[in-house]
Amino acid sequence: MVTAKPLADTNMLLKCATEQLGCPHFCSQGIKIPVYCFGTQYLIDNSLFGGVSHISDEEQSLLDSLLLAQWEERMWKGHFEYDITASEIKVIRGRRKFLAQLNSDGGIDCLQDPDKHKMCHQKDLPVFDQTKHCEELLFCITNSDKADSELIPSAAVPNGAILIVINACYFPDLLPVEHMPVDILFDAGQKGIQISTVIDYPIKTLLFESNCNIRMMVEIVSETTRYLLDKEIPYNLMISDCGKKVFLFLQAQTLSSSCNLSAWECGGYFLFKSRQEFEEVTEAALLKRLSTVSLDDEGFATVKQFCCTMASKIVF
Repeated sequence: MVTAKPLADTNMLLKCATEQLGCPHFCSQGIKIPVYCFGTQYLIDNSLFGGVSHISDEEQSLLDSLLLAQWEERMWKGHFEYDITASEIKVIRGRRKFLAQLNSDGGIDCLQDPDKHKMCHQKDLPVFDQTKHCEELLFCITNSDKADSELIPSAAVPNGAILIVINACYFPDLLPVEHMPVDILFDAGQKGIQISTVIDYPIKTLLFESNCNIRMMVEIVSETTRYLLDKEIPYNLMISDCGKKVFLFLQAQTLSSSCNLSAWECGGYFLFKSRQEFEEVTEAALLKRLSTVSLDDEGFATVKQFCCTMASKIVF
């Protein structure tokens, strides 16, 4: 996702998401795409950033249909490096149910190729090169001043809208890490903020959750990632459950960036180029692959302590 907003916007949530969660700004001038507007009644009842962010079954169905329709249109237009539906995927035998995908046609690099998402810079503001990436936009979501939610088939991108963009992967089901048990580290009770450690998982992982205050959760995640940047600790973020959950994967400091895993791999989804590797991979091998790059126990303890101390200051 990327965020469309004017340079003068000082909204804290968008600033945190942009600077700390890695969501770049987008130069949307002259672009028209489908726009889904959440009505004021939805915002009053659920308050996307203040109350329980529950989407009705009808709205969820419409958003899913919109996503898949736009997705399939881009696929038929040839904007994917390869057709993921034609790729062989299997569950690795073992307790953690890691996923493996065979990509023998060379499309494996599409997740990690930096040229696929080149960015240009306008002063200090990163923006996507719109001349190359317009077709990667599926639709956007925003707030409306009308009571009922509505879908506008084609419209200019509103300021502050959240843009949904394509990649080579679509995961309708939970990733392996999302099935793992957790140990609660910090619980703010009625404040609706909870921080946990994912246990029995090979890479050190924190889980941030909020059912009623996503704005505060984003602030906590932002401060945590800022700390990690200062300490030069590599990390990956995975946002799930309509933004109510954020997984933070902590990796060891290395001299080579090639040793760092992608967020997909940290979440338990692995790509293989050769049939032999795909057929022979085991859970033990993937456990070793993840644990080798994981932050050590001492470093993890320090991060957890900082996270809880900082969260207490923000929440209370």
